[in-house]
Amino acid sequence: MTPAGDGSSDVLLGDAHGGAAEEGSPGSPVEDAAVDDEVVAAFLAGVALVSPRLVADPGLRAMLAGRALTVLHTTRARLRGQPEPARAPDVGAVRARTHVHPAESLRAASLLFRHALPPLLAQAAGLVPGPRAAEQIAVVLHEVIDALVVPAAISYVDVLLARISDANRDERRRVARDLHDHTSHGIGAAMQGLDLALHLVDTGRPLDPDRLRSTRRLLLDTLNDVRSLATRLRDMVGDRTLVQALQGYLDLTVPIELDATLTEQDEEAVDLPSHVKEESYLIVREAIRNSFVHARGATRLDVTVRIADGQLTAVVDDDGAGFDPAAVDTTRTVGLASQRERAEGLGGRAVLDAGPGGVTLTLTVPLPAASR
Repeated sequence: MTPAGDGSSDVLLGDAHGGAAEEGSPGSPVEDAAVDDEVVAAFLAGVALVSPRLVADPGLRAMLAGRALTVLHTTRARLRGQPEPARAPDVGAVRARTHVHPAESLRAASLLFRHALPPLLAQAAGLVPGPRAAEQIAVVLHEVIDALVVPAAISYVDVLLARISDANRDERRRVARDLHDHTSHGIGAAMQGLDLALHLVDTGRPLDPDRLRSTRRLLLDTLNDVRSLATRLRDMVGDRTLVQALQGYLDLTVPIELDATLTEQDEEAVDLPSHVKEESYLIVREAIRNSFVHARGATRLDVTVRIADGQLTAVVDDDGAGFDPAAVDTTRTVGLASQRERAEGLGGRAVLDAGPGGVTLTLTVPLPAASR
């Protein structure tokens, strides 16, 4: 939502017949401005009760106020038969970037209708004549709000779908890099060990048992890498619970030297939608994998899955050395971006705390009412 600052209110001067309205009379600029102030104040107060963060952020608060003014100005212009303000820009992409979910926008739209309708009805004499003025005002107000909300919701979804597509593409690229950097390297090094053994045999020299054992160890490590890649590519939650799927992943992959625990709170009592389980699993699994690979000096890994107050919360916490997210090479590391995009696709958030003393990934996902 962008505050109206294009001079569009200039077209709202004048009465329903296009003439200049007297200052203070019904439909005058002074009365319109007073109604605008009243509606915007009541609207923002209502939003503060249902979505406090939207009004706590100055940028989002200004966006909400601007969209409210756009709705009021456009509604009056349409009812008076005057030129309408320039079409407000689509804000769906902005909402996606600022984590404003369409559900929050719909709640705000409902509040705006509720707070704008009574003052506009009080202005009915200056807006539209006739016995059906109230019905006409309500219909036009609804149409104006709808014309702003629907395109923004569509573009919001388009942005998230594009991000998820990018994340999936980057994941495939990472698998290709892992195959090249680790698997191919391991196989190549093992081949050198075998070639040396064959050379010793051909020249009648004794084999080196330690070198053969090292070659075997290298092949075993490479095989485990391939199995891990295969697991990541085909792994799904399916009929299991989220905790069961995570426990299965930990059983297969946790290093021997790491003390890993998985705690579940109330998931068994809730039937999570399949898309929430699958996407949440991928996010948490990536956080676990990052701890295995990057948590230098870590001795423990704690994973917690909790469902309370209509929200899924998953926390992955290790006691490694931590890292500076700003120093991460984003051209080589796509996991963090993938976690954020997948979380936003669920209407939730993935927050990373990477300070000294360990790394904590906290995923929060609002749950549909039917699954609470």
